This record gives sequence, C-alpha cells and structure tokens, in this order.
Amino acid sequence: MVEIQKYHDKNKMIQEAAELFINLAAESIEERGVFSAALSGGSTPQPLYHLLGESKLEKQLDWNHIHLFFGDERYVHSEHPDSNFRMVKENLLDQIVIPQENVHRVPTEMDPRMAAFSYEEQLRTFFAGEWPHFDLILLGMGADGHTASLFPHSAGLNEEHRWFIANYAPGMEKWRLTLTKNAINNARQILVMVSGADKAHVLAEVLEGKSPDVKPIQLISPIDGSMTWMVDQDAGSLLSL
Repeated sequence: MVEIQKYHDKNKMIQEAAELFINLAAESIEERGVFSAALSGGSTPQPLYHLLGESKLEKQLDWNHIHLFFGDERYVHSEHPDSNFRMVKENLLDQIVIPQENVHRVPTEMDPRMAAFSYEEQLRTFFAGEWPHFDLILLGMGADGHTASLFPHSAGLNEEHRWFIANYAPGMEKWRLTLTKNAINNARQILVMVSGADKAHVLAEVLEGKSPDVKPIQLISPIDGSMTWMVDQDAGSLLSL
C-alpha cells in the first residue's frame, strides 16, 4: 500500500511523522517486544528527531525496547559535521535516555567495505531470516531521485543479495554506506519525507509516472509492508493531487 500526503504546513508534517513513529513503536513493542527503526540523514528529518527528543513526546516512547539503526551514512568520522550519526546524536540521542547497545552506529572508522560488512553483521545478528524486517525505515529523496545512499548509475543499485554495502557515488566521487534496495523493501513500514522546491520536478516525475528514466527511489516498493510519502508544499507544488 502506498499513501501520499501533502502538507501546506511543514510543522504539521513533522508532527504527523512523530505520531507515526510513536504509534508504530507502541504497536511493535506490544506485538513483538521490540521496535526497530532505520534513521535517515539530511535536513528534512532533523526537526523530527528534535521533536521526538522533547520531553512531552520522549515520555511516550519506551526507549528500552527501541533499537535505532541508520539506513545510510556518509563515510566520515562520527564527529564530522557531515555525519548522519552526529546529526541524530545532537538532535535526539543527547536528549533521551536509551541503552547504549540499542543505538547501532555505522563504524565509519574502518575501510568503507569493511565498515559495510561489519554493519551487515550487526544487522544479521539482530534480525533473523533471509532479510531484515525493520518496523520503520525513514527515507528522503534527493533532487536527482536518490534515496538512502543509492545514487543514479551507482553499482549498488544492482546488488541483489547483500543487506548493507559500501556504494561509490559517481557524481560525488565519494564512498557512502547504505542499506540495499532489497533490505529496504522488506520493511514493515517505509516513510519517505521530502521537502524543498528543488525536489518538485523529480517528485512529480516519480509519483506521476513522468520520469524519463528509473530513479533509485522508484526501486523502493515494499514487498509486504506499507509506504507513506510525506511532502511539503514546496516539494509537492507540481503534483496534481
């Protein structure tokens, strides 16, 4: 099931994303005793993490039974300004009380390929089965249609067996670390948050079937789960809905 929600008020979008996170956490913990979420980087989810860390919402979350992973990471040290982990730490982790072992950081101090293998081992230890079944994966979308660190024309788009890989971004000439499309597609819930006028053209192409080529985000289609798009007014300005 795919749902598209367009918001005139970005704050409302963030609030509803927080409510989705809280409700899914409660349901997952009640049903399976744990809630597993893969977080995304970038500026769009930053206010979401900050909101989840505020005391009024933080008290609604049972952090002892919540495990936080990263859907992708920049190949920089964890204290680097570009680090997704650092952004999440400053906006969420520093504000809450969560067991250290419940936060699963990508070990970017290693060689990129070794870091990817190490993180995949963490995932395989946590999840049983052929593929990981995250309760929630947060994603964004770039102006080129990339999601997580799956970039156009990158080799990682062709990976069919691995869960987590080092993926070289051709246009950026940098290594990135990311969940693969198949690992993402096995999630129970995928939430894609998109904001900004620079995303409007590609978002219309992706969601309304006008794309001249396949963008990485179009490879994301949950097998048994649900997918929700939350887009702000700027990003959704060219959509017909």
